[in-house]
Amino acid sequence: MTDKTENLMARLTSTDTPEELEKYLEEIDKYPKNFKDYIQAILNEKNMSIADLQRECRISNSRTYIYQIMDGSKKPGRDKIISIAIACKMTLPECQRALEIAQAGILYAKSRRDSLIIYAINNHLSIRELNDLFEKNGCGMLE
Repeated sequence: MTDKTENLMARLTSTDTPEELEKYLEEIDKYPKNFKDYIQAILNEKNMSIADLQRECRISNSRTYIYQIMDGSKKPGRDKIISIAIACKMTLPECQRALEIAQAGILYAKSRRDSLIIYAINNHLSIRELNDLFEKNGCGMLE
């Protein structure tokens, strides 16, 4: 999961033969294609369980909600994705990718609220600490 898109694009554009293309396609098939697979890959990478995620997430009814996300029956909104990202201790690029995969709009540095989220992620703040920041800065808390 660590290959940067730019590196993959460079490899793809330098691919000249059908055999090289087939090898490239086989390689990219290992990347998660949907949100639940991406979260599972992040959990695996960070040695976390779904139970760990539930404890850290602070989403109301997180026990059922997280399982519904992980079985594909629930599509989380943007705030839930951000809560999951913080609970998983994602890096900013990992969080942006989760938002992209879920088609929830990446964090935008010109947005006051998104700037606070970016700050929280980069400084490893908890969800509680981020909500405190929101409150101090007149922004709506994570749902």
